[in-house]
Amino acid sequence: MATEQQRLKKRLQTVFNAYIRKRDRGKPCISCLQHKEEMDAGHFFPVKGYEGLRYDEDNVHGECARCNRFDDSHLIFYAENLKVRIGLRKFKGLKERAAEYKANGKKWSVPELKELIKKYNGKSK
Repeated sequence: MATEQQRLKKRLQTVFNAYIRKRDRGKPCISCLQHKEEMDAGHFFPVKGYEGLRYDEDNVHGECARCNRFDDSHLIFYAENLKVRIGLRKFKGLKERAAEYKANGKKWSVPELKELIKKYNGKSK
């Protein structure tokens, strides 16, 4: 049986991904730069290993399914295009947050998850 925290993380992932798709609508895939009708919310630093960046807007961008799910080399192009999309300063900050989370881990609290669900429900409207 799923805990409240697990249920909230799943709900937040759905709401957050919907926000990312809406934010990036009309933009090309972050990796291959092709325009696709349907986009995934692709993570640069993967959730596995970087839990603290799961809901980080700088870390997640519209990415076509081919790149996100099937192209093992997509992160090479994602990195180059991400530097352009968010700028070098934000890219450096993202890398610093990744190193921090990798070293220290991240446990999401129930209040944090509820607040983020509220935030991204509002941003999606």
